[in-house]
Amino acid sequence: MNVDLWQTVDSYLRSNDVDGAATDLESRLRATATDRFGSLADSHFTNSPRDVLAHISKFVDACQRQFDVRAVYLEMNGFDINYDRWYFDSFAYTECSDDLEDMDWLCDWTSPDWEQLTLNGLEQAQDDFRWYMENKIYDHKTHDAEKEIATLLVMVRFVQLIRSSLNAGTLPCAVPLLATAHDFDMFGRFKPQKLG
Repeated sequence: MNVDLWQTVDSYLRSNDVDGAATDLESRLRATATDRFGSLADSHFTNSPRDVLAHISKFVDACQRQFDVRAVYLEMNGFDINYDRWYFDSFAYTECSDDLEDMDWLCDWTSPDWEQLTLNGLEQAQDDFRWYMENKIYDHKTHDAEKEIATLLVMVRFVQLIRSSLNAGTLPCAVPLLATAHDFDMFGRFKPQKLG
């Protein structure tokens, strides 16, 4: 694991520079001499931001009818090993902590199970992760650096999609919203505007 790289991406996200993180990772990916994962440098999720916003809004509205929603967390699945389908889950909370070093509160959501939303547009990258895992490329260490950059970039692409979706309209309530992928300890953080 390239700790410096992960810390660099985390620094971008903490300063709300999602595009800076993407540009940095795209540049690193283009600089690698590989025939895998490269498509990710020029690809994005193609889900309609308005459709994603409608999905999130429906979730928040349903939760708000049951309890006072204080925060929302959107988590992309463990995509690097679950390459057949990429999606995200939604969680809502009655409490929210501002402590960026202690995110344990995310384990105590109040919301019921909610329908997952399938993520589209990065199918070539999904195929590259499939190739990496099914052929046990990790045993050969030939594409580890590219795979690590791609893993971070997929998470950043998800955060970019959520940001675009939140910019497409408003949510039923203005609460902090966090977005990342499963097993990541860095987050895109947003404070959406309230509906109306």
